[in-house]
Amino acid sequence: MSATVLILLGWVMLSLLSLAISMVALLTMYSLARLANQGTHAVWLWLLAIVLTIGVPLLIAAWKHSQTPQKIKTTMAWLPSVWNSGALVIAILLVPDLVGTTLRGAEWVVQGRLGDTHTATRALSAFGHEAADAIDPGGGEFPAPVIEDTRVALDGDIVVPFKEQGSAIFLPVTLEGHDGRHVELDYLFDTGASYTTITSETARTLGIAVPVDAPSLQFNTASGPRESRMVHLPALRLGDVRIPGLLVSVCDSCATDSAGGLLGLNVMREFLVQMDYQGSRMRLLPRIHEGRPNRAYDIAPTLTMQVEGRPEIWLGRIRWVVTMTNNGTVAVEHAMPRVDFEGGPRLYGEPVERIEPGETGRSLLVGQVVEDGEDGEDIEFTLMLVEAYW
Repeated sequence: MSATVLILLGWVMLSLLSLAISMVALLTMYSLARLANQGTHAVWLWLLAIVLTIGVPLLIAAWKHSQTPQKIKTTMAWLPSVWNSGALVIAILLVPDLVGTTLRGAEWVVQGRLGDTHTATRALSAFGHEAADAIDPGGGEFPAPVIEDTRVALDGDIVVPFKEQGSAIFLPVTLEGHDGRHVELDYLFDTGASYTTITSETARTLGIAVPVDAPSLQFNTASGPRESRMVHLPALRLGDVRIPGLLVSVCDSCATDSAGGLLGLNVMREFLVQMDYQGSRMRLLPRIHEGRPNRAYDIAPTLTMQVEGRPEIWLGRIRWVVTMTNNGTVAVEHAMPRVDFEGGPRLYGEPVERIEPGETGRSLLVGQVVEDGEDGEDIEFTLMLVEAYW
């Protein structure tokens, strides 16, 4: 009697193992089919996956034991596991990159119903990435942005005369607003100011609205820290160089009888600066951008970034969604966040193509943050914006 029970228990375990392997193969086959046939309806992809993982073993069993139907049931207890295990091994050997991509996206099974921030979604993603790395190492993380290769125009230098009053240096600039409006003012060159400033009156003259809920920022100046609202300036011209799309601080107290405001680092970082005090002039060597200049420095204060849900770590890995809310008045394009872990790696998020004013973009961020066996419970991290355009 005990031998019979053991045999039955063995068949049950074998059937469960076969079922588990078949389910893994079914999901893998469906994911591979979906990856290879983006435009095909899901019903047909599911049908194809069912036929390949369950239908074919059933047909083989039916053909082999057509005269003894009882043996078909017995064969189906083990044949699907052998069939599907072999199919998975062949797929791993022939197309490891596709299988790896499929496993790294395994969270889709629960993501649609439970959401991105659910523990099950993050755990399944971590297990999928662990399995994928064993098959196709080195994939699954979003690549770092291409570092913009800027060069200095040595033959295009601009000599800007300045008025020296004591230790202060004043430069003539042209501020461009909306509808062709512009203002020419002398500005104080302030290496302690992170951002260029304008006054409320200048903003009105240029047609720039200053919303009550505009993002505010505390920045450093030569006279100490200040906090003010930040707005988008269409362009600033210094000499013959026009710098489009700047974030400026609305600071009335930053203007004086001699200066309309402070010329901050977000302008001067576009130049290599050489000072000639005896000649009362400044030599500016403009940086030449091969494409659109990366405006992450200017755009970052207008975006509120945070990890959606609890920042959990599974198997030393993360699958986070970083939300970016545009608090400014101008749409932001191709916004890419980065998370820096203390003593750990830097991971980059998926670029968000466009975030309209007042709207929130969501960027997926995945990767390994701690080595196997390390404790990642209290790991500290910092979010920052590394690429964005106006």
